[in-house]
Amino acid sequence: MSKLENSMEMIEAAFSRFGYPEDFLNEYDQMECLSGHRGRETFLVQRKKDGRQAVAKCYDRSLYDLSREEDPLKDLEHPGLPRYLERYENERFVVILREYVEGTPLSDLVREREMEQAEILDICRQLCDILDYLHSRPTPVIHRDVKPENVILQEDGKAVLIDFDIARTYKQESDSDTLVLGTKVYAPPEQYGFAQTDARTDVYSLGVLLRFLLTGSTRKNRNIHLDPALEKIIAKATAFSPADRYPDMKAMKRALQGTAPNARKLRRAGIILGIALLCAAFFFAGVKTYQYMNYSPFTEGSVPAYQSDPEMIAEAAAYMKEEYGTDLFDDTEELATVGLIRTVLIDLYGFDRDYVYGINTDMPQESPDYFLPWGYDDGQLFDRDPMVYVAVKVHDPSIVEDWSSLKDDNGEYPGERVAMAYAEKHGILEGANRPDDITVGDVALILYNAEKSFGK
Repeated sequence: MSKLENSMEMIEAAFSRFGYPEDFLNEYDQMECLSGHRGRETFLVQRKKDGRQAVAKCYDRSLYDLSREEDPLKDLEHPGLPRYLERYENERFVVILREYVEGTPLSDLVREREMEQAEILDICRQLCDILDYLHSRPTPVIHRDVKPENVILQEDGKAVLIDFDIARTYKQESDSDTLVLGTKVYAPPEQYGFAQTDARTDVYSLGVLLRFLLTGSTRKNRNIHLDPALEKIIAKATAFSPADRYPDMKAMKRALQGTAPNARKLRRAGIILGIALLCAAFFFAGVKTYQYMNYSPFTEGSVPAYQSDPEMIAEAAAYMKEEYGTDLFDDTEELATVGLIRTVLIDLYGFDRDYVYGINTDMPQESPDYFLPWGYDDGQLFDRDPMVYVAVKVHDPSIVEDWSSLKDDNGEYPGERVAMAYAEKHGILEGANRPDDITVGDVALILYNAEKSFGK
């Protein structure tokens, strides 16, 4: 008989003497004692029929009252928790088997190497998700012993929370816990009888764990300076009063996510962008105020400067009707809408509907996904300058996409500015004097002028 076989027989004999359930002993070989406490033992076991390993928690019934209904692992399904396998019992013992998780306990990992802050925060965010799942059960489960020894880090970086020896279900009517358990430095005051433990108990323990992983100590050390944002999170999580802590794991996770470098960069960028937009708004308002104060709608001969040439509009409308067989421009005095422009692009110029109706939701920009660089609704009225942009782009998109001729930025969309410059040079604006809220006749005139300019 080999030494291994001899050792196995000795272990099995010892198990038999302790009086563990017979069916459990028949199904599993006991490989190793992982931990031992008064009234509860934890073993690594292996199923005889297929070699599958599991963790067996053996509870002395004279000290532990474990009814099937209150087993905290029984119905849990989460990748960050060991899966419940089965249960054995007799008059003396209850044996609960759970999945054996391959990996390294955080307690070992911190001794083996220095962990990067990004890795630590990722682990703690994962624990927030796991604990939030537990706390969000129909009957919330409070772990009450979140510490490095009870967190396994797998090879792929996934964290698993183990050891539910002292987990309890939250009972709304209870004022305090009746049993003091847990690891002292990670346990909050209420776990010593000041109040009932709830979700904020695990918030406290996770805060202590976070400090330990970042500093190597569970207590605040004046000689170790943390990132102020992380120090603030730890202080809130470990407040003496549960009311002063994060109310739940979702809130703590949001706080941890806010400390990520990318999140901080985005916040700074958002602040800078907000300031820039505010300055631009003040500048634009100043320009518009100046234009309003100095604007006169009349030319020297008292003819409205914004009135388009009615004869040219009539000629343009007649041309569009004859050329395209359309009655879109019959009512030349009607105000033009974005819906009209889109209909013209689809029905007269043959553009794809999805391309024409693509909506830009970001800053104005050129895109192969949509014709208009602005996010318009069909019912919005249209102005002359964007109409010129449309007319030029219909015939030669490269013109509105080439901004190399622009030497400054006056706040207007660059593609529109180069289109206007081209229109003024090539007669596309001839007779089209109305700048804002143009009419259907103005649309016909600008399109007609553009077609003449491009030689159609």
